[in-house]
Amino acid sequence: MSVLQRAKTWEISESEESDADTKPDLKCDESRHTAAVKTDCDKNQSSDEKSKTLSASATKSESTSQGSRLSPPRVKSGTPSPARKRRSKEELEADRLKAKERKESRDRQKEAKAKEKEEKRQEQQRRREAAEHLKRLRPENCLRCLTVCVDPAVLQHDGSDILLDTLVTFEWKFSIESQQLPHSITWTRDLPEQGEDSKGPVEEEQVVLVQGLTDFMDMVICVKKVLVYLQLYKNISLVFLDGWQDITDHVCAVTKALSKRPFKLLTERAELPFCVDGSWASGVRAERDGSGLSQVWSRQIQQLNRVSPAVASTVTAAYPSPQLLLQAYQSVESEEEKKGLLAGLLVKSGGKERRIGPEISARVYRCLTAHNPQLVLD
Repeated sequence: MSVLQRAKTWEISESEESDADTKPDLKCDESRHTAAVKTDCDKNQSSDEKSKTLSASATKSESTSQGSRLSPPRVKSGTPSPARKRRSKEELEADRLKAKERKESRDRQKEAKAKEKEEKRQEQQRRREAAEHLKRLRPENCLRCLTVCVDPAVLQHDGSDILLDTLVTFEWKFSIESQQLPHSITWTRDLPEQGEDSKGPVEEEQVVLVQGLTDFMDMVICVKKVLVYLQLYKNISLVFLDGWQDITDHVCAVTKALSKRPFKLLTERAELPFCVDGSWASGVRAERDGSGLSQVWSRQIQQLNRVSPAVASTVTAAYPSPQLLLQAYQSVESEEEKKGLLAGLLVKSGGKERRIGPEISARVYRCLTAHNPQLVLD
């Protein structure tokens, strides 16, 4: 640049003009030299700029590589993570209590399920034991628990072998052993239902005493009073049998009756047969809230002979409870009025009306007020 400006300020002399004419190529050489110098300057300038650009890029890449080595790798995420809030002690304590309550609730549920399962198992066990006990009390099974005990003196009579042959035929258990009462036959019963607490066989109350005619007459003379005294005061039943076959039949009949006794006692154990549970027995169930008591009262009156449901309904309608009827009896002074208290009540049956009558009225009165359990109501 400075060269070009200097060239413009030069003055051309005459000698130089002549020289210019003679040396026409000088300006051309100078211009070429000037162009060459300018070209070199441009090249130097471009090379400097290029070197600066390369150094800048190298510095940038170096700083990028250093930054990548020093800084941890960044994980790209779609949404920025919220800042975690620090919980207070009250919140921590509340969470702990909630977890404790949930655990206790689960434990209670487990205990309830285990208890229910145990109760079901015990109920099934009780049912099985009750069924097994009922099965043992059936006559065909109870007969296997009986043993016929025969006194040796009985076998001294002629024809006593019929008794032993019959017991063997029926496959009944029997034993020949001395009895407290000579010439007697007794029975013992095994009690397998007692399990480990069993105390061995139990003796039955029934005793069969085999007496000849002479011995029996001697016994009657000693007592001095015949058959009624023995039956009423000593609870002794006398049976006159002819021969050992009749004796054998009587012993077999008593054995079968003893085998049926436990089952009959089980079925007759209910104190109020008219208030049994279940419609199959035509009974009425009294609930805890008192419902059903009026029907029980009506059924109780129907237990009397010749008392129809219509008559019982009439009595229960006039006196809804036994206590009210007893109070009515107490309010009457004479005995005759008490017996006929219910006689005038009207009974509607089949479109007709009739009165209860003095007979049924007196029967109901005796049933509710009598103190003798053996009193005959009719």
